[in-house]
Amino acid sequence: MVPVLSLKFPMKTKVIIIDDHSLFNDGMSLILKESGLFEVIEQIYDSRQAQTKCFSLKPDLIVMDYNMPYLDGLEVVRQLNTSGNDTKIVIVSMYADKKEIELFKKEGVGAYITKTTPATQLIETLKKVMEGEKLFESKNKAKIIIEKDNFALKHQLTKREMEVLRLIKQEETTEKIAETLNLSFYTVETHRKNINHKLKFKTKKEFYAFLETLEE
Repeated sequence: MVPVLSLKFPMKTKVIIIDDHSLFNDGMSLILKESGLFEVIEQIYDSRQAQTKCFSLKPDLIVMDYNMPYLDGLEVVRQLNTSGNDTKIVIVSMYADKKEIELFKKEGVGAYITKTTPATQLIETLKKVMEGEKLFESKNKAKIIIEKDNFALKHQLTKREMEVLRLIKQEETTEKIAETLNLSFYTVETHRKNINHKLKFKTKKEFYAFLETLEE
């Protein structure tokens, strides 16, 4: 009788993702799953459900947005801390002030990184956090690689939409953008509406903070 060999595979890190933007939440889940290092055990789209589900499922890692309706990321972190939660937490957000980042540190968050971070860097950051490191990225250093950027891919932004975004950053009017890209005024307006629909920024402040990270 041939003996059966027992193969031991490394355990994957169990992750819960908390983000009200479905497209980003699903994109994050796909990136983590494809890395082969993480098992996404729950995706939460309503921050009010975070405390109950995290307490019940007991993940190794929580990856969470900061700007969310109902409860923002900082409020969720504080809820989890009062529940005796020792799960590692990483905040992935488009915008946070220096003061807020300092509050994350005070509450024991493992890392803060921006949503413009490439997928490979995201995975490396999560690995380091699981090893006990603390990492806080300055939003001023975050950049986007235009052609094959993971952010553009996750949000299904086309190359043309990225071109329109770059021109918006240069404070060009719709008329000027249409002239520069050899498009009609109506087509540019449609691109702008599609961009707004895909990115779903809640305020102009978030949108302009994003534009500052955009390479021209």
